[in-house]
Amino acid sequence: MPPIEILSVEEASESAAPTMIPAKERAPSRRRFYALSFKDHFRLLLPFLLAGAVGVLGRVRYPYWWPANELVYFVADALIVAMILGVAFDLFSAKLLVERVSDGLAQTLVGRGLPIEMQGLVRDVVSTDLVRDHYVKSYAFSTPEDGRVQVNVEVRYEIRNYSEAVRDYAPELTAETFFQPEFRFLEYGIAGRKIYTFSDENLASKVEIEDTLGVTRVPRSVLPALSLKPVKGGEKAACQVTWRYGLIVPEQYCDVTDLDEATLGATLHVETLPEELEFVSGCDASLHHESGSQSWYFERAFIAGQHLRAWWFRRRASARVPRPRP
Repeated sequence: MPPIEILSVEEASESAAPTMIPAKERAPSRRRFYALSFKDHFRLLLPFLLAGAVGVLGRVRYPYWWPANELVYFVADALIVAMILGVAFDLFSAKLLVERVSDGLAQTLVGRGLPIEMQGLVRDVVSTDLVRDHYVKSYAFSTPEDGRVQVNVEVRYEIRNYSEAVRDYAPELTAETFFQPEFRFLEYGIAGRKIYTFSDENLASKVEIEDTLGVTRVPRSVLPALSLKPVKGGEKAACQVTWRYGLIVPEQYCDVTDLDEATLGATLHVETLPEELEFVSGCDASLHHESGSQSWYFERAFIAGQHLRAWWFRRRASARVPRPRP
């Protein structure tokens, strides 16, 4: 779950607003070299193993009194040495060689002509493994009281593994301590297989507070990891994640949702909104929103680190329109 950053709208409240969450330091680029399966290793080593087997048979079974025995033993020894070198190269050197060659090709082909730092960002996007889909963030607002409002948030999404190997995954949620976050519910897993569920009491023991950053989080390191099989291997089921939490924020503020994982499309939805407040989102050409609708859909792909913004504020008295009661 991306961190929630709240920005002040009113000039007077800027002094009370907490410090923004510092941007995460860019992690070193991870090479996209996947561990081979036992079957793949066996197929690569088969010629060397056969050569070694022939060499061993020649050494053991060829009688010394037969003609050209020294030549046969020499060839047999060479085949055995070739087997040893082939196995050692595959286990210890092939991976490093492929990594070095791929890095060299990436610098030449990926973002050619760009600074090395920009090429690194492009490689990070290309090496993305986990991608979220059907991302929906819902808000339920209480009636404003003393300039503040209780916001209950639910975040739902699906995540799939687009790499070539099994990847472990656990969600994470971060909020600013200043807004008194309450983590109430978490559920993630694959339907029909393994599902993990945590109530507010379970999550309370997993919360970590970082005073230096002013944030409260449930880190993925304290949650059990779920193994996600690759889509390329025929996996169709996605890991479904649901977070529910609450915040106490000023009645006029901006919610910045940091999409810290690659995401295909995103929706902001308002479940409950008092008549005193108005909710808007935008600043993106991909936004789809119909007048009177309570949903804002962003039809685009987001790379890790991009944001969504939403604002809520008091309606002007002249613009307040009574809503029909159901």
